[in-house]
Amino acid sequence: MNDPQTKFGILLPTREVILSGRSDPNSIYDLADRAEALGFHSVWVGDSVVAKPRLDPLTTLGAVGART
Repeated sequence: MNDPQTKFGILLPTREVILSGRSDPNSIYDLADRAEALGFHSVWVGDSVVAKPRLDPLTTLGAVGART
């Protein structure tokens, strides 16, 4: 059965953390906490073997999941 309620998620900027020169992922965690508080349905992270560097997606999602 389809859920008629529209759900929204947010893409966490894991690549921007690395490209900005800040190696501290706390801004990502804070953004995930805020998304949860605002009622977002999900958070996403990007992953690519050949693209620009980014935080490890599984580690990031694991840390976010432990916090939210």
